[in-house]
Amino acid sequence: MALEGDAAGVYDLMRGEGFVKPTIELDPEALLEFLLPMLEPAQVEAFHFERQWIRGQAARMADRGSPVYELGNQLNLPPAYLLIHRVTLSTIGVLCQLGATVRLRDELEAWVTGFAAEAEEADETAEADETDGKAEGAEGSDDAEVPAERAAEDAETSA
Repeated sequence: MALEGDAAGVYDLMRGEGFVKPTIELDPEALLEFLLPMLEPAQVEAFHFERQWIRGQAARMADRGSPVYELGNQLNLPPAYLLIHRVTLSTIGVLCQLGATVRLRDELEAWVTGFAAEAEEADETAEADETDGKAEGAEGSDDAEVPAERAAEDAETSA
């Protein structure tokens, strides 16, 4: 959602999860601008983590005169997210110490539920279209059947 630039969606989700308390009003665009630099590792195919990058993020967040600092102070970290937040930041710190290059987006898509929901829906639609196309072109032809489907039919027949 954030990677697609959906500021209003990010704001609503963060408010719903408790990161933005009901008494706080934030500009959704400013919130997205606050988050995007931290999401840089997920925006590229492979990201090279380095100390300079994490230092830059820390300096950006700690500059008391910047709007980023003010916005960060208005956010809340719900207790349910404390452990995952600590683990994620620790992991990023280690990756920066190692100077590791990581395909973070691939990992997020594989392990974080909902991260690639829109992409998965598009893939499922494309797969369904392909399946429909194969079924239409394969009518009356046993050669077009998939071996697993054929094995399932054989099992049903012999039972």
